[in-house]
Amino acid sequence: MPIPYLPIEEIIAHRGLRLVLVQGMPSPWGQAAKAMAEYKGLEFVCGAQVPGAANETLAAWAGTNSGPVAAWAEEAPLNRWDDILFLLERLGPQPPLIPQDRALRAQVLGLSHEICGELGLGWNARLAMFRPALESGQAPEGLRAMGAKYGYREADVARAEERLRASLALFAEQLAAQQGRGQRYLVGDAVSAVDFYWAAFCNLFDMPGDAVVPLPAQARQMFLQIPESVRNAVAPELKAHRDHMLEHFFRIPLEM
Repeated sequence: MPIPYLPIEEIIAHRGLRLVLVQGMPSPWGQAAKAMAEYKGLEFVCGAQVPGAANETLAAWAGTNSGPVAAWAEEAPLNRWDDILFLLERLGPQPPLIPQDRALRAQVLGLSHEICGELGLGWNARLAMFRPALESGQAPEGLRAMGAKYGYREADVARAEERLRASLALFAEQLAAQQGRGQRYLVGDAVSAVDFYWAAFCNLFDMPGDAVVPLPAQARQMFLQIPESVRNAVAPELKAHRDHMLEHFFRIPLEM
């Protein structure tokens, strides 16, 4: 469903919590941030980062032409996934998304980085999606610009598929260990940030239908550029965990 986006000029002037999200696409970094803010009961307004556009006003304010961006009051806008998570924790300490226990905290943040951070699931999925078009020599200018923007390095591209399968195996093992202890979630005994991230990023490899993620056919086709061997490496239990999270913690159909 469409989000009632405010113009970026109004987002800048607003003094509450603001989220700038990728318009019309299920960008997992932004979808997870939005769902976590809603879970915490935080009030916020949304602005749009338009894919493929220059977004000059956004870039001048936030220092980036990417989503998500989060900002609070007169504080500087944030665009790193962990900075946004810590902001949400500060503004809405309850219910927590990062455990107080230090060992569990380290697990949540480490696994979240394996999903959201450099050379993590999202990073490598993006490389895998871009690879066929960029290697064809016929990629549109917009896609070539995105490849340059996100660090399309041949050495990393060559290892993206291998790294994706290794990360997916890690999460399958983590969930199996938790289920063996009688736990539903990926870390500890309660939902945490890593569960939100997993739910949003799992869609890159196993995109639900339009009833859950309404997408134009051309956009949906883009996600099939990820190698079939990677898409087949998502364990059924991980898909089921994604489905549980989407049903109970996200607005369905996803708002984009």
